Amino acid sequence: MTPQTTTGTLPEIKHNPVDPDLFEGGPPRRLERSLGLIKPHDPGIKRRVIFFVLASWLPVAVLVVIRGLMDPQSGVVRGVFSDAATHVRFLVALPVFVIAERDCLPRLGQIMRHMTDVNLIRGEDMPRFRDAISSTKRLLDSKSMELLTVIAAYAILVALVYMFPEGQYKVWQKSQSSNQFPISVAGWWHVLVSLPLLLVIVIGWIWRVLLWGRLQFLVSRLDLRLIPGHPDHCGGLKFVSSSLRAFRMVAFGLGSLVSGVAINRVIHFHEGFDIFKGIAIGLVAVVVILFTGPLVVYIRTLRHAHHRGMFEYGMLARNVGEQFEQKWLKRPIDESSLEVPDFSATTDLYGVVANVYAMDEVPFSLKNVGLLVLAALLPLLPAALLVMPLKEIFEDLVKLIL
Repeated sequence: MTPQTTTGTLPEIKHNPVDPDLFEGGPPRRLERSLGLIKPHDPGIKRRVIFFVLASWLPVAVLVVIRGLMDPQSGVVRGVFSDAATHVRFLVALPVFVIAERDCLPRLGQIMRHMTDVNLIRGEDMPRFRDAISSTKRLLDSKSMELLTVIAAYAILVALVYMFPEGQYKVWQKSQSSNQFPISVAGWWHVLVSLPLLLVIVIGWIWRVLLWGRLQFLVSRLDLRLIPGHPDHCGGLKFVSSSLRAFRMVAFGLGSLVSGVAINRVIHFHEGFDIFKGIAIGLVAVVVILFTGPLVVYIRTLRHAHHRGMFEYGMLARNVGEQFEQKWLKRPIDESSLEVPDFSATTDLYGVVANVYAMDEVPFSLKNVGLLVLAALLPLLPAALLVMPLKEIFEDLVKLIL
C-alpha cells in the first residue's frame, strides 16, 4: 500500500454517525424491559441489582432455612451458609456485572465516536465504517440472540445436572426423598432460576465483548489516518486502550465467580496453594485474551504506519539535519548563536521523529493490562489469605525489610 498524503485542512465531521448509546444493549435487555426493570432513559441499575438478588439468592436462602426449621438435624442451614460460591455468585458477581454497565458501555460508545471526532476515518471509508456500526447495533439488539442466550443457559445447566455426580451434590441441594431427581426444592430453584439468571448475564457480556472485537477488526481493515509521530506512540490510536479500563469491573466480576469456588475448595477440601495458583493463572489467561484480544487486531495497521513513518519522517529528519550541518558546523559559534530558532526547531523535529521510531505495535501498554489483571485477581485475595494467613504474609514482609 502506497502512503497517502493530504493537503489543506481535514474535512469537518458535521454529523457523528456513532450513537453514544451504541453498546447500550445485549442480552437480557429485552427481558429486563418486559419486566419493567429498564425504562426509557433509565437503566435502573439499582432496581435491577435488587431484583436479581431477590430472585436468585433470597429464595434459596429462605427455602433452606424453612427446611432447616422442619428438620434441624439435616445440617442444610449450615451447609448453605458455608457455601461461599453460592453467596459470592449472587451477592457479589451478579450485582457487579449489572453495575459494570454504567461505566463500561458508555465508554465503548465514546471510543467509537472519538474515531470520527478526530478524523481517524477517511472520507472514502466512511460508508464501511457506518455499516460496521449499524451491523454491530443490529446484532447487539437481536431478538434471536437473546433467545439463544436463554436457550444456551438452560442447555448448559441441563447438561450439568445430568453429568454432575450425585455424590457431589451439596447437602442443601440434596433431596430427602428417594425419587428419580435427588435435588431439593432449593436446589431446583438454584438450577432453574438462580443460575440461569447469572449465566444469561455472563453470556450477554461475552456477546458484547465479541461484538466489540468484531467492530475493532472491521475498523482495523480500513485505511486509518494515523500519525506516526503522535506522542502516544500509537499513531493517535492509544485512546482505544481506555476500553481495558472500562472492562475492569467485568474482570472483577469474573474473578468473583472464581473466588467463590477457590474459597470452597480451600475450606471444604483443604486444598493448598497449588490449586489457588492454577485457578489464578487460568483466570488471568481468560481475562487477558478476552479483553485485550479485540485490540490486538490493530497490529498490522500500526506496523504499516510505523514502517511508513520511519521512511517519511526519517527522510525529513535527514534533510533538515544536512541543512543544519551545512549552515552551522562550518561557521564560528558565538553567544548569539544559542538564541537562533534553528536549534530548538531541529530539536523539536528530532523529538517528533523519535516518537515515530518508538511506536508500539499494540495500542495498549503493560500497565493497562496489569491493572486489568489486578482487578480480576482482587476477589481472590480472601482465598489467598486462607491458603497463606495474613500473619505469615506479614512475617515474610518483615524478614525482607529487616
